[in-house]
Amino acid sequence: MSISKVQIIVFLIVSWSSYILSYVQPHVEMKRLSTKPIISSWDKNSDFLYNYNSAFMPMINDPNAITLLVRVQDLLNDAENIYNVGPSKIAVTQSIDSNHLTYSHITQQNVIIDIDRDYQSLGAEDPRVVLFNGSYYLFYTAVSKVPSGNWRAQLALATCKTECLTKESWTYHGPLFPNEFWCKSGSLLIHNDTHRYLFFNDSNIAIAQTTDLINYSLTNSVLLNTRSDSFDSELVEAGPEPLKLSDNNYLFLYNSARRTNISNPKPGWSLEYNLGWAILNGDNPTEVLARSDRPIFSPVLDWEKCDNTSSEWTNRGLTPLVIFVEGWKKTAPNTFLVWYQGCDSTMGLAELKVYFSSIARANSCTPLVVYMLTFFLLCFSFS
Repeated sequence: MSISKVQIIVFLIVSWSSYILSYVQPHVEMKRLSTKPIISSWDKNSDFLYNYNSAFMPMINDPNAITLLVRVQDLLNDAENIYNVGPSKIAVTQSIDSNHLTYSHITQQNVIIDIDRDYQSLGAEDPRVVLFNGSYYLFYTAVSKVPSGNWRAQLALATCKTECLTKESWTYHGPLFPNEFWCKSGSLLIHNDTHRYLFFNDSNIAIAQTTDLINYSLTNSVLLNTRSDSFDSELVEAGPEPLKLSDNNYLFLYNSARRTNISNPKPGWSLEYNLGWAILNGDNPTEVLARSDRPIFSPVLDWEKCDNTSSEWTNRGLTPLVIFVEGWKKTAPNTFLVWYQGCDSTMGLAELKVYFSSIARANSCTPLVVYMLTFFLLCFSFS
């Protein structure tokens, strides 16, 4: 047998192996469970004008209960328009129906994270919460101003073990990265006892690590960057904590933004926010196996768009053309409830499903069949 024939066979074997090891990405889809907001001050669900960016908070003693941590916000007392808002706070509400479309009324008494620290004197925003070994780890963005007058955002942490629906039960741990002037949006992944990751930020999604879940160190590594030719060209920002799929990999939702020329009433606003996803390696979650090439969820309904065609919602939405996700719950293998916000003003509910297509697997195996047939034909011809 000549060396060229050996090389052909080696090439076929290597190619065969690469196909066996390649990841076949699933199909991910998301559908609305209601065409109306589930939390909205216009439907008398809250004393606060704006209610958005909700995190799902699992209840230790009741796995079927639905509790949300909601970013709430009002206009300033001297507001001249709907965009002159005061500081955000984080409040609690609970589902009061079996479909999770109706929630308890939100009042000041439901606030659990307030503007009672210097580093969050101008707001506590965008909660994401993880329950681990009986303790809640709540990541949020603490907003303040520095003496120069510039706004500062810092990723902060609060924890709680008991009576966590009351403000007094939470312990503040302050900003996680005090030397960073601008950092936000923390999504915690507890992979195992030794590998625990925090995915955060909004210009890209950076990676930090922790051993005790309280103190975090930067790694100078990035999980996701923006892509200039895609729907996430202007911004990528972490969604809720990644959750396991049936193939033992993690599904990670991320929020994104792109430029748009859609006419809207907010002065200077030219972005549209959409939802994307990535599959993280179940053995090494800092490795991205697949990433969406198009958004799985975009502003469609009037209360999600709040643009110049959105009827009464044109003059209600704090930020037009925005859907944003910070909370979800697994309800079955590869099936999730997803809470999302519209226009930085209201909350909606959707269902997300992941399909591992047998057709996709069959198509992915087609090259294997070709390689195998070629391999055996070559072996037969050389005998």
